[in-house]
Amino acid sequence: MKRREFIKKAGVAGVATAAAASAFPSPAISQGRKQWIAVSAFGKAGLLGQALNEFAAFVKSVSGGKFTIKVYHAGELVKPFEALDAVQSGTAQMGYGAPYYWAGKSDSISFVAAMPYGLTAQEQNAWAYFGGGIEQADKLAYNPLGLKFLPMGNTGNQMGGWYNKPINTVADLKGLKFRMPGLGGEILKSFGVNVVLLPGSEVLPALTSGAIDGTEWIGPAADMGKGLYKVVKNYYYPGWHEPATILDGFFDLKQWEKLDSEQKDIITRGSAATNLFILSKFQAINNSALQKLINTHKISMNKYSDELINAIGARATEVIPKIASKSADAKALYNHIVKFRSTMVDWSNFSEANYLQARGAANFKAI
Repeated sequence: MKRREFIKKAGVAGVATAAAASAFPSPAISQGRKQWIAVSAFGKAGLLGQALNEFAAFVKSVSGGKFTIKVYHAGELVKPFEALDAVQSGTAQMGYGAPYYWAGKSDSISFVAAMPYGLTAQEQNAWAYFGGGIEQADKLAYNPLGLKFLPMGNTGNQMGGWYNKPINTVADLKGLKFRMPGLGGEILKSFGVNVVLLPGSEVLPALTSGAIDGTEWIGPAADMGKGLYKVVKNYYYPGWHEPATILDGFFDLKQWEKLDSEQKDIITRGSAATNLFILSKFQAINNSALQKLINTHKISMNKYSDELINAIGARATEVIPKIASKSADAKALYNHIVKFRSTMVDWSNFSEANYLQARGAANFKAI
């Protein structure tokens, strides 16, 4: 997507997603110029790298060039999983990644990313922007680390993952070496899975060498781009572990507080625009990628058995509360999300779930 097209669309998306009632303003930046450094856990190639570049272009454009962000993708300045350290140390003022990458820093932060059997992307945005989610994430996960949080992307529903052999029963999980970050990985550990955390750049080499038996990544478009189909052919769904995943923009809290209201507004709206841009783009490109994986690359599409989905779901209700009980902040954030989830279930079932079942009654064809 060309820069001007992104800025135009992102401006509209940002207003909507950030729940701005008025038209997007052209704020008057203070006379001084400001330059930030941003570091990312993701590589330059692909949608996530592109989106961060366009976010920086958005900030520069809307500020009239007075606020610029120099982007360093994974490995260009720091290693992927060192992005948060770089912001905390003052090397960078902004970082970009996925909240569960920073689980070693906080007992609560993984809950911001995604909870197995939790919220859909629409529900997550409702939680973040209208359910107090951003404020709770700041208070209970990011502020204690000296950071300010804003959602900056959502993968939507992910795929269940790639395996080098069929997985049909709970017994098939035991002993597997599987790459899965976040709370989903903690659940798999309870079934005897050897869970491995790897940055994106290391996933395909590990799969190729046999260092891991399988991996989840994101969805068809991102998975095809990473070439996972070249090594294994068993592709599973649904992504119970990440029904939708928030990507995080995190900012040095002291530097954030030094921004004036107009600068904060640009960052907030630009982040919201990026959030919607990534979610919408994944939705737009996943099906064509899926068809190519099936028809050209001959992968095997496999639905998790009811035995596995039910067993993992039951285990999730045991494991996740235990993780949440590790600290007062984690418990508070877990409870906040669970309570919000309870307010979403009925409406989502009456609306989205039932509509998706009903949609097959009409078989439209282009004319």
